[in-house]
Amino acid sequence: MESHQPHNRMRSSRWISIAAIMTALALVGNYALVAIPNLELGSTVLFVTAYVFGAQMAIWSTLIMSVLFGVINPWGGFIPQIWISQVIGWFYIVTIGSIMGKRGASGKRLEPRKWELAITGAFVTFIFEQITNLGYSATFGVPFFLAVIAAIPFTILHIVSNAVIFSQVVPMLDVALTRQLKDLIWSAESEVQVEKLESSMF
Repeated sequence: MESHQPHNRMRSSRWISIAAIMTALALVGNYALVAIPNLELGSTVLFVTAYVFGAQMAIWSTLIMSVLFGVINPWGGFIPQIWISQVIGWFYIVTIGSIMGKRGASGKRLEPRKWELAITGAFVTFIFEQITNLGYSATFGVPFFLAVIAAIPFTILHIVSNAVIFSQVVPMLDVALTRQLKDLIWSAESEVQVEKLESSMF
């Protein structure tokens, strides 16, 4: 999985376009499997956004997606405490994604294998679940340990499904994004190089 990390060199219009695409993908990922509790693709899309394009884009995508999904949520009305806990959980996921996507001093990085992505997906989902359990506990006055116990079946489903989804979907999304958005990414890099060349001549 090769990351171009283009967000620092990209014109704002291109950056906004790609951010809008990733936000829409994350929103669709949350709605696509909404009939099955705790089975979703949104977290994976946000992780890939951070992994490929960096934390800044992923944070904005997370905020916009979470507001839209929170307001139009098939599972119930907008509850601020639970929404905040979800946003914090997603921020944790994109933070891990951006860290894994960073390049070293040589300009290269170690590419995670599928089993490593599976472990990452399971771990970040476990943390996400505990944060949202805390939000549920604070909202309804339920002791935290009871909220954790009550959520065990859903937590297991979420952890196992995201372990599988991360290992399979993250590599595919990375390749697909690189191919589909290459004109936006590479042309943006070329424009910056031309602009730097022109400015050095004067």
